[in-house]
Amino acid sequence: MQNTRLRILNYLENHNQATAPELSLILNHTQANIRHHLKVLVRDGHIEIIGQVHTKGRGRPTDIYMLTKTAQEGALDQLASALLTALLEAKNSSRRANTLKKIAQYLAQTDSEPNKSITIQLSNTVQRLNELNYKAHWEAHASAPQIMFGRCPYAQIINRHPELCSMDAQMLHLLTGEDFIQVEKISRSQQGPTHCRFILEQS
Repeated sequence: MQNTRLRILNYLENHNQATAPELSLILNHTQANIRHHLKVLVRDGHIEIIGQVHTKGRGRPTDIYMLTKTAQEGALDQLASALLTALLEAKNSSRRANTLKKIAQYLAQTDSEPNKSITIQLSNTVQRLNELNYKAHWEAHASAPQIMFGRCPYAQIINRHPELCSMDAQMLHLLTGEDFIQVEKISRSQQGPTHCRFILEQS
């Protein structure tokens, strides 16, 4: 993780909360630079906005930042990242793909049922994904069905391990019997919060 972000996390761990202007003075960075790092840390699930301070005059309120509950509870994200690195770094691309498939199998717990319709398969898939805290749903579109993840359970390590997106696609294949292509990764729409989007690949 970038050094400035680690310093921000360390400060919040020791002082509970802070604003961008406070961090700018403490870390000797411009407010614009600090806001950039805060935005990345919010996106990755390390910190959250817990309130605002109203400044004098007509300026916009200043956001107050705090470590997320997950970040406060321990270093599971660092452990998971270290385990994945150790598991995958010594393997060639083919063996890495097989390892990710095995992880996907453990998470999926079940394979698709070929005798059931795609609608039932998608509903069952969403049910399993939500047991894993993906906050998923599927949408019918004229081109092809789509599966949306309202939450990435691995957001804190996904930038270090983008291969987890391939694992998600593999899990979708195991659960539905169909191939899916990821077209959006932790994207923010005008209508709502961040999401990931997978589209059924047409043969």
